[in-house]
Amino acid sequence: MRETARAERQRATQRALYERFAAGSSSHPTPLAAPSAPELSGLGYYQLLPVDPGAPAADGDAAAQPDPEYIPAAVPAPGDPQAQAQPAPADDLVPPADQLPGEDGKKQRRRRTKRRRNLVMLAVVLVFALVVAGSVLTVKSVLKQFNPDDYPGPGGEAVEFTVQDGWGVQVISRKLEELDVVSDDKLFARAVEESTAASKVIHPGNYLLKKQMRAADAAIELINNKPDKVFYVALKANLRMPAALEEIAKGSGLQLSELAKLAEQPAKFGLPAGVENLEGWLHPGEYRFALDTSAHRVLQTLVDATKKSLKAAGEDDLARGYRALKIASIMQAEATPNDYAAVAGAIENRLHKDNTETRGLLQVDSAVIYGLDRYSLQFSAQERADASNAYNTYVHPGLPPTPIGSPSDDAIKAAVNPAQNNYYYWVTVNTQTGETKFAATYPEHQQNQAEFRAWCAQNSDVCQ
Repeated sequence: MRETARAERQRATQRALYERFAAGSSSHPTPLAAPSAPELSGLGYYQLLPVDPGAPAADGDAAAQPDPEYIPAAVPAPGDPQAQAQPAPADDLVPPADQLPGEDGKKQRRRRTKRRRNLVMLAVVLVFALVVAGSVLTVKSVLKQFNPDDYPGPGGEAVEFTVQDGWGVQVISRKLEELDVVSDDKLFARAVEESTAASKVIHPGNYLLKKQMRAADAAIELINNKPDKVFYVALKANLRMPAALEEIAKGSGLQLSELAKLAEQPAKFGLPAGVENLEGWLHPGEYRFALDTSAHRVLQTLVDATKKSLKAAGEDDLARGYRALKIASIMQAEATPNDYAAVAGAIENRLHKDNTETRGLLQVDSAVIYGLDRYSLQFSAQERADASNAYNTYVHPGLPPTPIGSPSDDAIKAAVNPAQNNYYYWVTVNTQTGETKFAATYPEHQQNQAEFRAWCAQNSDVCQ
């Protein structure tokens, strides 16, 4: 009862205060002006309650009757049942932040406008960047068609190029591109056009070029350079000196007798004492010489190439280099490039003074058949025991008197840098695939030899 009475008194007091407020009378000396607009805060406190038109105004002043839209509702007392029935203020009465009047609303609208403008600008920039990138790629592609990339030179693998009768620059350009001599036919055609040569004629004939040459370099080689002004020499690896001299004579027109005489005078080519002849020094490769090149100049070029190969492998001393050439020539004849280093290590083991397996004997068939001046893989037991053959490594310990052919760069490198191993024996059990088997003991080596003989029995046309 007390709580009910207290709540009733509070409501009566609040109504009296609101009536005085609405009538413009209060304890404040200056009456409050009637509001021209609702307050922005406390909207939930004001209820849109109708006012009884028949209720008398305070002090009898009807003109002071407040607008019923702005009459504040009485706050219900705690625990009053009406408090729980009081409706919540409607959310839609609160305007969005960017619709607020005054400076706050303007700021919100300016922020939103600025954000929208920034997003539009970003989208425009991205689209522009994509358009520019696509245009650059397109332009590069178009420009590359008119300005293709040239090879840096000087070129790699040698290639023989034949110019046929009636071929013009356009045909020659396409053929050079097909052979990968030049990167693009347009570059070669332009190089010919820009050449300062008195005559830009490309004569029919065979030319020795290189793959991936600069277009200008290829043009220099072909323009007004008749093939009969030069000659070519091509030597294979493992080629013996007599055969190499024949190839030189055939390609150059030089006298074989003159070449053979020079080949027996190694000192004329800057080789040390102990070198018997140019066997092993005529480096394999393809060479081009001016037509008037002398025999000595041709041989010197090949010897210099071998010196360069030894130096590249790490051997500057020509006396030690000669020893390396002997080992390299044996590997060139008996092994494949993948086995060069292992075979070099086995040879060094056989040459070692503490060798108890072969007692200093190399026992290599390739040296024996070199001394017999044959290329057959087979020789008789009598030939195997023939001490008159200075290259018979089954009888004479140590290395043969000279190399037994011209070794390649790979073989020279392995001979100068042999692999460390405990092998003394090796045998190629399949000469077609080059499969080679190694052994540290003779019984194991005999098993490998039996495998080779079995293979030869099945391939008698190869094992001659």
